[in-house]
Amino acid sequence: MNSTELEQYYDDGHRCKGAGYLRFILMAFMCFWNYGFPEPTGVLSAISGFAAPAFFILSGYFVLVEDKEKRQKKTERKMKRSILFLAAMIVLNIIVNVIVCLINNISVTISRRIIFNFLVLNLWPLPIGNSIWFIQSLVYAYIIIYIADWLGLMKYYKAVMIMTFVFMLFTGEFAGIIHFNILGYRFIPGNWLTRALPYLLLGKYLREKSEILFRINNWIYAILFVAGAGLSVGEIILLGKTGFLVYQGHLIGYGIMAVAVCGMALSNPEANRSRITYCGTALSGIVYLLIDPIYFIIGLVMKNINISFVQYFGGIAALLLCIVISFIMSESFIARAFFTRWDNNGYVLSSDQ
Repeated sequence: MNSTELEQYYDDGHRCKGAGYLRFILMAFMCFWNYGFPEPTGVLSAISGFAAPAFFILSGYFVLVEDKEKRQKKTERKMKRSILFLAAMIVLNIIVNVIVCLINNISVTISRRIIFNFLVLNLWPLPIGNSIWFIQSLVYAYIIIYIADWLGLMKYYKAVMIMTFVFMLFTGEFAGIIHFNILGYRFIPGNWLTRALPYLLLGKYLREKSEILFRINNWIYAILFVAGAGLSVGEIILLGKTGFLVYQGHLIGYGIMAVAVCGMALSNPEANRSRITYCGTALSGIVYLLIDPIYFIIGLVMKNINISFVQYFGGIAALLLCIVISFIMSESFIARAFFTRWDNNGYVLSSDQ
């Protein structure tokens, strides 16, 4: 399938089978990254950092298409829905935080630095809700891309992509090596500038090079993924032993793994009628909305019963519960309001392909 055929394929309303399944699988790795996985080595948790970049690449691939008018419409629609989704996440997590703080008699102090962290660095200020950074950074990145497109600056996106990747590495993986320290920050965590924007633009670049993606065999992607995982572990061990490991959120290995899984998924566009293929965006979005509050609710309920269960299996339990809830909620009016795209066959719970 050449680029022209691919564009026509998606213009006709088809969904990408590989991307639909990949989004759902990535939710498990997001869970392992945030809450761990019950295996003694910790390797699976360590390499799961590729999941967030992979999500950003998929969004950039499907939203930042080559046609400017179509790209602007897609970006505007995605931006508005991401803002609504962010608002829903903030409200839900504030409610959970208030309940938990009242039960445990916890007080929260808000300072100017905390406000700066939240508004600029996408660091959530309350005890529960650290996963909000992902949606918040996505909103910021789409706003920047929308403005840049309106000003006719998207022709420079490759230069911006390269510069943001370099900035990401020198303020993340290499921050300890260069002794990065500005305003007391020894590294810059994952946010709109150091994660969302560069990987969204990488998704756009992969869309332009889609013919190359189709020519690469799946076994090459598999080897690339394993090599990226090995590189990630090696980077962590090497930086740790040399004393330069200050943050492992940005690793070259994660980027390689993300490109590998996205390349394999996107080179298999032919869609079937499975529910996950057509509702993948909605299902993964609902899981992401619920998993952090549910994890901490499980911890609150189980803390006096079996705290070791929460430590080792709480994340997986929350993930499974969220998956069940997501399948139920995907038929609800709320899910349709967030994710509906109407076509001749009814509504499709997917918005960025």
